[in-house]
Amino acid sequence: MIGRALPFVALLAALGCSRAPAGGDGRWIADAERQHEIADERLAAKDLAGARSSLLPIVRGEAPRHVPPDARRGVLQDTYFRMAKIDLDAGEPWVALADAERGLALGRAEDLFVANLLVVRGAAHEALHDAEAAAADYHAALMINDRLLAQTLRESPGDAAPARGGAP
Repeated sequence: MIGRALPFVALLAALGCSRAPAGGDGRWIADAERQHEIADERLAAKDLAGARSSLLPIVRGEAPRHVPPDARRGVLQDTYFRMAKIDLDAGEPWVALADAERGLALGRAEDLFVANLLVVRGAAHEALHDAEAAAADYHAALMINDRLLAQTLRESPGDAAPARGGAP
């Protein structure tokens, strides 16, 4: 499972760079983060249904209108990803597939949120014995991750020392 702090840190940074008024925006994201923390607690207690239920207010609620669209999409897609993962762990691939589809319907940016949804949708297809659809989703996620890695490497300082034993 991906770290919980990373997606929210990225979203808070996006909010900080926007020109939207402060107030409900950060509160909405903080509330969503708290719901994810509750889901983590429920998962630690092996309560899959409780973990999933704790995430429902995020996807059923309304984001304040000043939340930047990418931040809103990221929070919702991250939540749908977690719900789909929980559904898979609960042995409900059809529900996982539906959650992944809802998340992807919010937009198909070339980012971690979409890649995660494609991976979990691929796993749902795999659980439903649809190898062709699973392979297509895994490939699409791999392509996004490859582009993100290439972008990260281009943006990193060029004077970093190569890893020991690595190619020059």
